[in-house]
Amino acid sequence: MSLERRAVLLVGAGAIGFGAVGYRELTDCEEFACFAFEYEGADDAPSRLTIEHTGGTERLRAGDVFVTNVSTDYEAGETDTLAWAELDDNLDPDDAIDREAVQVPIRFPDVVAIRWRRDGDEEIVGAWLYDDDVR
Repeated sequence: MSLERRAVLLVGAGAIGFGAVGYRELTDCEEFACFAFEYEGADDAPSRLTIEHTGGTERLRAGDVFVTNVSTDYEAGETDTLAWAELDDNLDPDDAIDREAVQVPIRFPDVVAIRWRRDGDEEIVGAWLYDDDVR
């Protein structure tokens, strides 16, 4: 193999290696859990918020993760906190929410929080804030 060919292969392998390391640093979540949110506003119906679990250091069970301010009756203005398992028909409460997404109806909330209950304690592991830019 010629010296030029070896140099090209070495540079190419190095670029791929550094690209993989950079991708991992950009996409790796070092928190308990990470979530992505996508808001779709509506005027005469509940707005929709898509919540996607994007990673994390803990295995979260669908029965232990709760979403606040879910619109349960839009006309009456009722909201509730529901378990992820109640929002996703494909998951049982013991299933992990690894990389899963749910779409929830919301009505004028300023904050939608993702709460994780373990050992009787609850902590907020994610939150979406209604930004003035959305209005």
